[in-house]
Amino acid sequence: KLSNIAGYAFVNGWGIPATPSIIANSSDTEVAIPGTARPHRVTAHPSPSHFAAIGWQSPIDGTLTVDATISDAHGCGNGEEWWLQHQTGKTIQSLWEGSFGANGKATMESQTVVIKKGELISFILGPNQNNHACDLTQMDLTIREVDGEKRVWDLAKDISPNIHAANPLPDSFGTPGVWHLYSGELKTVNKGVGKITNIPANSLLHKWLHTEDAAERITLAGNIQKLAIGSPPDDATSPDAILRNQLRYLNEQIEYADLQAELTLDARFGKHPLNGEVNPNDLVVKAPDVIELHIPARIAAGRSFVVTGLLETTKGANGSVQLYASTSPIKESINSGKRIIAVQDSVSHESMINAFNDFREVFPKALCYSRVVPVDEVVTLTLFYREDEPFSRLFLDEEQRQSLDKLWDEFLFVANEPTRYVVAFEQIYQFATQDRPDIVKELEPLENEVRQRGRDFIQRRVDTEHVHVDALIPIATQAWRRPLTDDDKAQIQDLYTSLRVSGLKHDPAIRLTLARILTSPHFLYKLEHQTAGEEASPVSAYELASRLSYFLWSSMPDDELLAAAKTGSLLDDAVLSEQIARLLADPRARRTAIQFFSQWLHIRDFDQNDDKNEKLYPEFAEIRDDMYEESVLFFTNMLNNDESVLDLLTADYTFANATLAKHYGITGVEGDHWRRVDGVVPNGRGGILTMATTLAMNSGASRTSPILRGNWVYETLLGEKLPNPPADVPQLPEIVPDKLTARQLIELHSETPECAKCHKLIDPYGFALERYDALGRLRTMPVDTTTTLPDGKPIAGAQGLRDYLSSTRRADFLAQFTRKLLGYALGREVQLSDQLLIDDIIADLNTNDYRISSAIRRIVLSPQFRNIRGRDFIVD
Repeated sequence: KLSNIAGYAFVNGWGIPATPSIIANSSDTEVAIPGTARPHRVTAHPSPSHFAAIGWQSPIDGTLTVDATISDAHGCGNGEEWWLQHQTGKTIQSLWEGSFGANGKATMESQTVVIKKGELISFILGPNQNNHACDLTQMDLTIREVDGEKRVWDLAKDISPNIHAANPLPDSFGTPGVWHLYSGELKTVNKGVGKITNIPANSLLHKWLHTEDAAERITLAGNIQKLAIGSPPDDATSPDAILRNQLRYLNEQIEYADLQAELTLDARFGKHPLNGEVNPNDLVVKAPDVIELHIPARIAAGRSFVVTGLLETTKGANGSVQLYASTSPIKESINSGKRIIAVQDSVSHESMINAFNDFREVFPKALCYSRVVPVDEVVTLTLFYREDEPFSRLFLDEEQRQSLDKLWDEFLFVANEPTRYVVAFEQIYQFATQDRPDIVKELEPLENEVRQRGRDFIQRRVDTEHVHVDALIPIATQAWRRPLTDDDKAQIQDLYTSLRVSGLKHDPAIRLTLARILTSPHFLYKLEHQTAGEEASPVSAYELASRLSYFLWSSMPDDELLAAAKTGSLLDDAVLSEQIARLLADPRARRTAIQFFSQWLHIRDFDQNDDKNEKLYPEFAEIRDDMYEESVLFFTNMLNNDESVLDLLTADYTFANATLAKHYGITGVEGDHWRRVDGVVPNGRGGILTMATTLAMNSGASRTSPILRGNWVYETLLGEKLPNPPADVPQLPEIVPDKLTARQLIELHSETPECAKCHKLIDPYGFALERYDALGRLRTMPVDTTTTLPDGKPIAGAQGLRDYLSSTRRADFLAQFTRKLLGYALGREVQLSDQLLIDDIIADLNTNDYRISSAIRRIVLSPQFRNIRGRDFIVD
């Protein structure tokens, strides 16, 4: 069993800690583990040498339709390969097989399968070209009964809620042993096998199978024999002509009659080593023996080799034998993984049964109950049951036995078993003696022992209470992000002591002490030590670690960062630069994408936005999560992969799943998983100007707003400031009047003299984005997006605005980005004294291909980030 995968209690499965494995997400939440585990879905991961497979063992005889879909859930690596097979006792039918690259998805056309009870539909996943990196794969399989009860077996619905119930698992109808989760070596997969040959409908053999008339069956059997050895029917396409070919030919090239010449059989076929001749198709040997058969490749290709073996009836009746076949050399020895055959009730059979019984005596059946509570009794003394004595005696050394005993002791300690046992015993005692006072004396010795054990346990709890108090010190060290002083430790211990003196028991006193640690200013704030005087001084290594971690991760430092602080090496520029690179490359940088970029661009918590008119845009509630995720992934990618800051304006890529791609009109993106999509400028996308989040956030509930969009570009992206609007500005209608566009409505409003001075500064930017509706979609009707900017520059549409901002106004955009990033990093408003640093950051950007890491590194290495003002500093 694999439990709590990636820390999620609802993601569990079967496999080994590495690969292969099969897991299921039983929740309503999509999580990264890594790779995407979608809600109520089953995913698998192969290894370089082993496949991961899901088998459906048929509980019925009947006709089925089979549907399957497979999709890459990781988005990296080189893709996967798969096989969907119908496996009977002797044959394998390929229903579907293939491979794809990263982000691939494939859906099988529905297949009709005639199946018997016990046969297997097997969905097998392997690594593409033996490369299993990033091969988490979602596997969907649905099997429907054509006739009868018309039941449906859905892999995800049957397995995902209870994957740990068993293996094999029951189906949703309660049939046990239907879903099998298993693995095996890739080399054992029968690849490229053909279809199982089906008996032609209305052929002689088909009629023979379906008639219940004995005389007719004899007649049909004779006709089948004539068909097989006689001339072919005149109609080569008739059912009997097809049946004749099936009976006479191994495939279209090889006739069964010619197989004798193709096969080189052992000369011992047909000869008994002791009693003369036997059936020429039989091979009788005295064990142990190895027989080699050479089968031409053109005959063997795509087929299974099946051997039937029996013990010889005269000389072998009391023997036992192990039979197996292999394509590699076989040694004459017992194979522990193969069955041993013996005749029922023979001497060998009885010997094996006796050996099994001896084994059972040593290893009794497990009770399979962690807690035994008889449901038909009022009370019980058996609270927990330990049944590991044979295991401990036979397999463990002294050190291991002590370790197991310690684990049991800890378990019973945490469960308060001794005191609970006293309560249970008291119930039993009162119940048993109420009508049998004569047994009181017999129970008294046991009562004294039970009560003394309870008293000893209570004293032990008192003696070990200090362990919890001691454990609060490392918790506080982590929470306060620095080593504790002796005074800190004393205050924690004194608080606990005072709570106990006031009458509280141990458990509530510990809880209150822990609460005090987590409500301390040392945890809630980034408290830093200031020296006396006005001069700035360097922060400590631990304070620097917190500043850096909260800047780039919005959370406390991890162990590696604290270790660098502990040694003082974090104060070294080279080490600090290495830590900057590590933090930026970590997935936790996603928090900065949300906390900095989303807040700066005013789209934070867009996934909770409910501002749109539900009647006009009913689809908004379903797609707003995807809109927001695109933005967060774009910003996270910028940090993780050190992209150019100018990509915020000019990127020719974005991140999308199938839902968002459809919203944008981008083709070729399938599946719910997210992936980078390049070459999106022709689709009217790329950068923050054309993201659905920024376009929708700067629109009204029922229409677009060139004013809001223009103001967002003017103030948020360029850092300009508008004068305060005049009083009593007329409100624009939420719904654009008939025969007017939003642009025409704004232009009429802007003709008012008191409004014109602001609108001429912001409206042109908004007009350039009018090709996008209130949800950020491209409009289907032509829209006028030509405009003249405040500096007299004529542009057309989003591309014209993108070019203008990234060239003519590049310096203004970089200055605004730098001011916002610096203010976020320092946790304060940018001041005039920071201007030299801002100039240096912009210079670094210009000389380092505008890589975001150059700006972040310059900020972190700056005096503003690494120093703190003196306690007596005065701000004018």
